[in-house]
Amino acid sequence: MPLRSPQLTSMIAVGACLLVLITSTAVRAADPPAAPAAAAGSETSAVELPRFQAGLWEYRRTQVRGDTGKPQVTTIKKCADPAAEMREKMADLRNKKCQFTPLRRNQDHYLSSWLCPTPSGPVRFRDVLIASDLTRYQDVSETHSAQHVIQQKIEARRMGDCPGLGSAPPRQP
Repeated sequence: MPLRSPQLTSMIAVGACLLVLITSTAVRAADPPAAPAAAAGSETSAVELPRFQAGLWEYRRTQVRGDTGKPQVTTIKKCADPAAEMREKMADLRNKKCQFTPLRRNQDHYLSSWLCPTPSGPVRFRDVLIASDLTRYQDVSETHSAQHVIQQKIEARRMGDCPGLGSAPPRQP
């Protein structure tokens, strides 16, 4: 067990960031480029993430770890502005030295990938966000590390307005 502790700790930290990012929204594509700093400045503004209507959202996550093969399903509801949360989480990952490919779009599919350094080695993420409309999307992703491959599918839908006064995120006009 002591040998797994640092690896497990880093995987939990990266996994927590990924979970927050994915339950907020996500994007998927090819592997990160060899020189992401040069590419990031030139193409990232060409494609923007889709907008979603703020409110009470339900996220149904199905996760399968490659070593178990058994799907784990969790559902959460929260008041959110999914696109704003995703932009914040991506900025947080950039601050942690994760390297992103430029965001690409193919009709309603938003594609990207990123590579994050961890103490136990790099973790590679691939993700596709399928934006149905302002109130629904689906996200399919893979996480690759030296220890595991994890596949996730998020089905997100807006349930309505947030209950209670002042609990809804600011709405975009």
